[in-house]
Parts: sequence; structure tokens; C-alpha cells
Amino acid sequence: MKQQIILVIAAVLGFVPSSGAQVITTVDCDLIGLVCNVCSQTNTINLYHPGGYLTWPHSENVFEWEFTDSEGNLLHQETLVDDNFVSFDFDIPLTDTMFVSVLHTNDSAWHNGSQNSWACLVEDYLFWEETEVIPGTVQAGWTLGGTVGVDVSQPVEPECNLQYDGDGDGTVTVVDVLGLLSEFGQSCEDPSYTVEGRWLWSFSDDVADANTMYEYLNGLRYTFYCDQSECNEDYWNALDITDAIPNTVPYSLDGDTLTINGTEIAVTFECVEGVIFWPGSYIWRLGSDCAE
Repeated sequence: MKQQIILVIAAVLGFVPSSGAQVITTVDCDLIGLVCNVCSQTNTINLYHPGGYLTWPHSENVFEWEFTDSEGNLLHQETLVDDNFVSFDFDIPLTDTMFVSVLHTNDSAWHNGSQNSWACLVEDYLFWEETEVIPGTVQAGWTLGGTVGVDVSQPVEPECNLQYDGDGDGTVTVVDVLGLLSEFGQSCEDPSYTVEGRWLWSFSDDVADANTMYEYLNGLRYTFYCDQSECNEDYWNALDITDAIPNTVPYSLDGDTLTINGTEIAVTFECVEGVIFWPGSYIWRLGSDCAE
């Protein structure tokens, strides 16, 4: 009876018995987020990743950290094993934003019976925040955006959009057939996408909140920021290259891998190239109706 109770408790906590009495534990990736351990100094931070504590065996936890500024310049890059903390010094303006990406893998842990070993990606950002806690007393420090992890243990494949009823009205018409003819020679297994053009990035999952635009042009990514209260489509369309911030970032697209300033990102095109998704973030093509 005692043995049965122990097994029930182990199952509830996520422990999986295995040969050699090795203990394996995991939690849902979207329950994991980064924590500021020491973030009150202007030029140094120390972050904590709870995944290292929650994922067993501890000795197999690998963390691939990368920090960049708002222009994509690399601030710090480090791979740690069985170490839940990362810290480094930097020199950027307090008005800048730091972006952090950490891939946590464990080749000896499998979540909920998955055939693929543990892989959890957290992409977040930090900004300097000053708060007047009481009149005359200001508390300041680097603050995390609060993004949670995304399970990247399995590859994401785009859906096949080839169909007879092109307009979705439930009836196959001549227009649908003509549309189908234009798709001859295309393949869902070998899609051809382009990132060229203008894309909007939002700190939320609503494109209406977008305050940043990226333009991918001839191998260079240009960055534009909105400096007014209403950043609508007319505002973004009125900007030209001279309105971009000074520094550009090189990019390339190979299949479903977008490489920005040397960093490879697995991406998925959605809504007929109107949306690009990569773990933890979306960008919307300017002028598309994919957000509706």
C-alpha cells in the first residue's frame, strides 16, 4: 500500500521512474519565465532561470544565453551547464532596451511522454524603469517584460493552403478554379517565402500597439520607431529610409531560417506571408489584413 501511495505522489509531481533509479521532472514550458535577481544597477544584471531547478536531471540542463540591444548589437553570449544564473556587465544608455533570448535544453528529460527531449525557449526584454514609491523617493532598475517560455522541442510546419474553394464560400466557382490554376507547380512541402518589405513589431499580441517597424531591404534591416501617440498605417507609410535609426543589421532568409546579425531564428509564415512567427513573438507585414 505504501509503495502505491509513493507512486501516486510521484505521478502528481511529475516524477518518472526509470532504469537506474534516475529521476526525471519537467513542468510546462509556458509556466517558466525569467526572474531579475540583481537588476538595480545601471551597468550590470544578474538573471535567474527557474527551469534549471524545475527540470531534472540537473546535470544535463544547458542554457544558451544571448543579449542584444535595440539595434541588434550583441551585448553578451554564453552557454552554461547546470547553472541557473547569468550575469554580465554592459554599457548602453538607460533609454535603450535589452533583448534576452535563452534556449534551455536537457537531452535526458522528456515532457509529458514527448518523443523529443526537453527544449524551452524564452525571449524577453529589459527596460530601465523608475518608480516614485513615496514622494521624493525613486526606485529604479532594469525590468523584465514578463514573457514566458515556448516549447520548441518539435519543429513547426506551416499549414497547406492549397484548396479548391478559394474564397471559402462553400461553393467551387470559376473564380476558384482560376485561382487553383495559379497554384500549379506549388508545393506545401517546399514553400517559397520572402521577408522583403516592411513589418510591424508590437510589445503585445495586438498589431495596433506596434511602435516599431522593420524594413528588410537588399540584405539590410532598417529600424524605425514611432515618436507620436498614434502610430497608424499612414504614419508608417510616410516614413522613408532617412527616418530609420543610423545602424542597420544584416539579414538573410534560407527556407524557414531567418538569420539576423548572425543569429539564426526558426520562423513560420502565416496568413499568406502577412505574419511571421518565431518563438515568443509575431511581426505583421505593413498593409496586410492579417490582424483583423
